[in-house]
Amino acid sequence: MKKPLVSVMYVHDEVRLGSENTLICYVTGFYPPRLTVKWTRNNHNVTQGVSLSQIHINNDGTFNQFSTLKFTPQEGDMYTCTVEHSALEGPMTRYWDVEVSEPSLGPSVFCGVGLTLGLLGVATGTFFFVKGKESAGIIPH
Repeated sequence: MKKPLVSVMYVHDEVRLGSENTLICYVTGFYPPRLTVKWTRNNHNVTQGVSLSQIHINNDGTFNQFSTLKFTPQEGDMYTCTVEHSALEGPMTRYWDVEVSEPSLGPSVFCGVGLTLGLLGVATGTFFFVKGKESAGIIPH
């Protein structure tokens, strides 16, 4: 039984705004070996920076191919990879949005509060230790 045509879109490197990267559109499970891949950025066709790998045969007799797009991510951009093939009823489109996670202050704040509480605990413990020794007469007043 042959697997259905599948496309997956992913980014090559960690996303950094303003740093060149590569989007990859991987298509597998198609037969015959004729395929069209189109790219868009913010609903505008993109042809510059696009490349298509050689077609490779899968163990089941279907084919797979990579299409790549070199791009520089900008906040708010949306990219699509659209696959057209005779086995599909219509074009198959995958979407990818530029999302850059802001560095979180949570771990730093948590660490700072923990360190402060720890030092306070050590100071309080030392104070009571010394007071206890004084009242026991071990340390002269």
